[in-house]
Amino acid sequence: MFSLFSTFQGLGGNGAKAYQCIGCSGLITHSDQLLRMGTSNRHLFVNPAGIQCDFYTFSSCQGAVAHGPATEADTWFPGYRWRMAFCRHCGQHLGWHYEAVSPLERPSEFWGILVTYLHSV
Repeated sequence: MFSLFSTFQGLGGNGAKAYQCIGCSGLITHSDQLLRMGTSNRHLFVNPAGIQCDFYTFSSCQGAVAHGPATEADTWFPGYRWRMAFCRHCGQHLGWHYEAVSPLERPSEFWGILVTYLHSV
């Protein structure tokens, strides 16, 4: 699978933006946690059901929890398995948590959080 767009300007940096859950306004993470995977920290992929998934990648999301067994099936990031990610505060689905298959892979983990489930302040 491939990313449909590669870079977005004006994102990231010193934590100036707080990203909150669209459902409950609980804090999910900050802009200083944006993580470049490949050529970008924002990705657009199409899942096997044909649904477009537009999401940011973050190194840490203190307001999110991963749930369920990890799988490598249909991963968008070779070398990583994924689990569903939910808001720690209200349970809203936010995206995915990725874990490296190999202990040598870097980063060892990251989050893919859907743009439509976040608002920034």
